[in-house]
Amino acid sequence: MPEQQAESLRERKKRRTRQSIIDVAHALFHVNDYDTTTVEAIAAGAEVSVRTFFRYFANKEEVALAPLDEMGELTLTALRRRPADEPPLTALRAAVLDAWTIMSPDGESLRHYTDHLLPIGKASALAGAAQNRIVALGDRFALEFVEGDDAGGPQPRTDLHASLAAFAFLAAVQVAVRAWCASDSTDPADLVANALICLDSLVVERNSAHRA
Repeated sequence: MPEQQAESLRERKKRRTRQSIIDVAHALFHVNDYDTTTVEAIAAGAEVSVRTFFRYFANKEEVALAPLDEMGELTLTALRRRPADEPPLTALRAAVLDAWTIMSPDGESLRHYTDHLLPIGKASALAGAAQNRIVALGDRFALEFVEGDDAGGPQPRTDLHASLAAFAFLAAVQVAVRAWCASDSTDPADLVANALICLDSLVVERNSAHRA
């Protein structure tokens, strides 16, 4: 077997193992709650050793936040492929849809993720960690817009404008997710519909403000 093909098989196996650990972890968080679920239980459920778990994740919080981190990285990658002169909110809308298509989460797993990362009506250390991740992601989005604004133009972006666009986008996505969770839906298409309503409303309001 050619070395490159063998390496590809190993990488696919690693991705499957990593995803299995994530899925088992969130299923256990759903049944037993995050605080009482142990790394040992996650490893056993994923049929890997504890040592193998720590090859993929540094701790329980990292595996809990993995879906959020992956979505953020995929959105950033897609954002960097957007046209340089595209308005930030338009670029972010297209980028997050590209990222969503790549992830293609199933409804049940998605509910497990969101119920713990963005809980409704309660606070937790994990939810606080998720918000910290979201803030850091907003800063990274904003930096992409400022650093990519080489052409300038009549109204070059500033750090303030870039941050406003990035965090308005993230707020709209969180509103969409919370509305989806409150509806008890397990259909990812419903979440996408909510997100498009929220994001398109932002774009319309911004365009109206520019015309005023």
